[in-house]
Amino acid sequence: MIALRTCSLALCALLPFVIGGCTTTAAKKAMNKPQSDDSYAAFGQGAADASKRKAEKLETIKEDTDPEIAVSKLVDQMQHQELSHIVSAEEQLRVWGGQQGVDKIVYNKVRLLLKNPRMEVRAPALRLTRQFGGKEAVGDLIEALADSERGIRQEAFRSLEARTHRDFGYMPDGGEVARSRAVDDWRKWWQEQQRVSAVQPPSVYEDKRPSEPKIITPGQ
Repeated sequence: MIALRTCSLALCALLPFVIGGCTTTAAKKAMNKPQSDDSYAAFGQGAADASKRKAEKLETIKEDTDPEIAVSKLVDQMQHQELSHIVSAEEQLRVWGGQQGVDKIVYNKVRLLLKNPRMEVRAPALRLTRQFGGKEAVGDLIEALADSERGIRQEAFRSLEARTHRDFGYMPDGGEVARSRAVDDWRKWWQEQQRVSAVQPPSVYEDKRPSEPKIITPGQ
């Protein structure tokens, strides 16, 4: 009886350490996942604030890696099931896209993710498309107007308004039928812009070569 009591007391003495260890492990696991209300996947205020992300970061790709390979790896990570991988991949792609000539590599690869079924993938893909895509990104932004997620539609529309100074009556919060009609108008306009650009005559600098300088000989 005394031995049993002594054993019980010893177990009670160890219990806080056992529980503490379990709690710490659970806490660490929780800290490696994004918060449920983390806004990085959407477009709310503070979406780019890393301090609000409780996610484990991926290992940074070495700077001497071939840009094509580096961007491809990061784009693959953006499609990972773990949200923490998506967070880190987007941040690294912003750094790589800031290098001369790499911006177009980033744009050409992330634009394909705008059709991904997961909102957590489409949102960062749109942010990167908007950041690194030039005039050629207008078509991608127009297609994003038909997205099922309001946040995607709203950000795509804002970017298009800033780039083109047009709206075609589109409203991100409008009814599905009205949005669809406006998107069709956007598409028709963009197709016309591409057609005009394709048949546009060359400038005077492209069409004519500078005349050869006239050589003046003595006595002329």
